[in-house]
Amino acid sequence: MVEQKNQNLPSIIYAEVSVRSQSGESLLKTSEIITSKNVERFYSEPQLVNATAEKLRIEGFNVLSEGPISITIAAPPEVYERVFQTNIITQEIPIIKGGVYPTKATFLSVPNAEISGLIDSSASSLTNFVEGVAINEPVYYTNSVIPPKPNYWHLNVPDDICQGINAHSLHDAGIEGTGIKVVMVDSGWYRHPFFESYGYQGKVVLDGGAVNPELDENGHGTGESANLFAIAPNVELTMVKAKSKKSALVNSVGAFKKAVSLNPDIISCSWGEDQKDLPLSAFAKVMSAIVSDAVNRGIIVIFSAGNGRWSFPGQHPDVISAGGVYLSSDGKLEASDYASGFRSRIFPQRTVPDVCGLVGKLPRATYIMLPVQPGSLMDVTRGARNIGYPYGDETLPKDGWAVFSGTSAAAPQLAGICALMKQVYPQISPQQARDFLKKTARDIFTGKSSLSTGGNQANIGVDLATGSGLADAFQAIMMTAKAIGKTILNSTQLAQQQPEKFLVTNQIQTKEIIMDSILRSKIGDIIWEFDKVLQEMMADNPQMPKVELSISDLKFVSRSPSTIAAATLRKTLEDTTKDIKLRLSASEGLLKIGYYQEAVLKFLTDPKQALKVIDESIKDEKEKSDLHDRVFKALGEISSDSIDTYSSGLDSGCICSKGGQCVSCYP
Repeated sequence: MVEQKNQNLPSIIYAEVSVRSQSGESLLKTSEIITSKNVERFYSEPQLVNATAEKLRIEGFNVLSEGPISITIAAPPEVYERVFQTNIITQEIPIIKGGVYPTKATFLSVPNAEISGLIDSSASSLTNFVEGVAINEPVYYTNSVIPPKPNYWHLNVPDDICQGINAHSLHDAGIEGTGIKVVMVDSGWYRHPFFESYGYQGKVVLDGGAVNPELDENGHGTGESANLFAIAPNVELTMVKAKSKKSALVNSVGAFKKAVSLNPDIISCSWGEDQKDLPLSAFAKVMSAIVSDAVNRGIIVIFSAGNGRWSFPGQHPDVISAGGVYLSSDGKLEASDYASGFRSRIFPQRTVPDVCGLVGKLPRATYIMLPVQPGSLMDVTRGARNIGYPYGDETLPKDGWAVFSGTSAAAPQLAGICALMKQVYPQISPQQARDFLKKTARDIFTGKSSLSTGGNQANIGVDLATGSGLADAFQAIMMTAKAIGKTILNSTQLAQQQPEKFLVTNQIQTKEIIMDSILRSKIGDIIWEFDKVLQEMMADNPQMPKVELSISDLKFVSRSPSTIAAATLRKTLEDTTKDIKLRLSASEGLLKIGYYQEAVLKFLTDPKQALKVIDESIKDEKEKSDLHDRVFKALGEISSDSIDTYSSGLDSGCICSKGGQCVSCYP
């Protein structure tokens, strides 16, 4: 139940004025969902926009920006009340802020509003120019709200994030986002010594309501930018500092419009509001149109999927929605229970997230050590004394460092990958960027997303917990280059690709499992059996160089997540007692991660395997036809080149030579 009261109004109210559109259809009254496909219907004539802006100034409003969708204004409450003949009231509405626990926030509206936050303009002198006015709503950063401490498992920037997202080898090849313009809309950007030490460059633009471009009083924007630089160290960062109050942006539409006006390649936003069901508020309608307009212009837009809330605009169909995957100290990957995952109730067929970055877990996602302005809100609250991990980060309250994450961290990580793709393929569209990220993500099939959005289970393939999985920068760039027939790594660089071992600089070392005496006693026999096969191959192929297997250091290392996944899928594929649909899903999963292609090929083509079992066990003709289609689609994804490089039981094909994936090149 919404409680209404008429007190404690802010001194300045930010709003968006919807000027009458060229089509005559009202942005604020349409029941149609606005996307990049229809947004142009809601554009206004430039001359009418200019004339309306002038009238608003005469009435006492501060016009912060103008555009084809709306005009951003700011004024004291009494100006709104005088001009539009109404009263501004406050509403305490249940929401989820930065964490995952329900609380309340103050929203502004007017009595008997047609939709929340909408001011009717019909009683004003602006009625012939204006469709209505949408009062800005508070949106909250998608990170945890309290801190942790260095004596626990956490990630550092840039190295740990770079390795976890698999971008190191790209940096070595000069793919670092050079020349790509990325705008972040956040609390500001402080020139922390950390950035100077790494040579990271950035500048700050104020949104019209914000002040002090050299400061980041909250610390959130500064910290999250480090996630961007970890993936794309040479991007041209512009931080649009949005007007904020504590941990909320109060002029997010205006700030996003400012970002669009800078004509960037990419916009990254680590914030949003909780929007579970229709109807959309006036604010959400305008924000939806502004986001659609940006994508319609060719700008890649990334939003956080949310931390336990049904994040908007994170669920808008035009954006790349960034979810969360947790990388543990032993290298295991699972869905973050701090991150949202859901099927949108607003946009049909829209599932959230699209793909994931690295994000911590409950209770506070205390996970990534990030630079912040000393004494900023993030620094002081997370470093508060006598608050232990995981609720506090146990750093000093004014040391300029704080540990936090949430899907706030995932959005700039994905923005970094998009910057690398944009460097390789400057004409890449927002839709292609999202498609490449999804097709190359590492599948996650353990863990659950936030209980607040359904607690969805990660499964083999695309799911509601992690979307397509954890973003993989290297694979995304390789797919981007392949799409345009471009070579980005020479043969020497490709040959030098090594499996990345996840090293955390402050505390984690690669765990090696030394062979016990039983294994040592058998290793000679294993090598002999391998050598016999090798001798037969050389005898059958006279041109083959005479080689031997050299083992200089007999030891086993921890199995990689990909190897574990492949083994699980292979067992399912070969288990004839399993349902054929599950076995087919396993074959598709193996194709995706590039393991055991020959076994998959045999399963799909053997007359006694997939098609025969489908025909015998599936009675519904439509379902049978759909399964046949999946088999043939899977076959189409196996190229003859990649098949030739696989031998039974061994992944010898690799990205170094054939464009597949293997245990040598893909951990």
